[in-house]
Amino acid sequence: MAKKKVTNLAMLEEEIIRLRHKSRGLENQLGERMDHLKSNYKSMAMNTVIPGVANSGVLGFVGKIAGSALKSGSVKSMLTSALMTAAEFIAVRFGIKLFNNIKQRKSRKKAAATGKEA
Repeated sequence: MAKKKVTNLAMLEEEIIRLRHKSRGLENQLGERMDHLKSNYKSMAMNTVIPGVANSGVLGFVGKIAGSALKSGSVKSMLTSALMTAAEFIAVRFGIKLFNNIKQRKSRKKAAATGKEA
């Protein structure tokens, strides 16, 4: 559609109505695309990671079981506690290693300082 130059108030009102109608149509298209994305995002994500996995019967079945297990409160709490325990273990190991490195560095400096004086 060729753009017309708005010259009077009536043409302005017509253009406003036309643009409102166009924006409603674009909003409807966007809504339809969002609905499509919501209904297909799981298979899209799975196909991104491993192409063709969303259509396979075995892994699709495993995915459904994993999804239903994650909805369960007891499984969520068990996984959360396991992850927290692993995080605490890693943090403690990292802290001990860091402490030992600092201690060894200080003892090397001390030994170097006493070695120079003698």
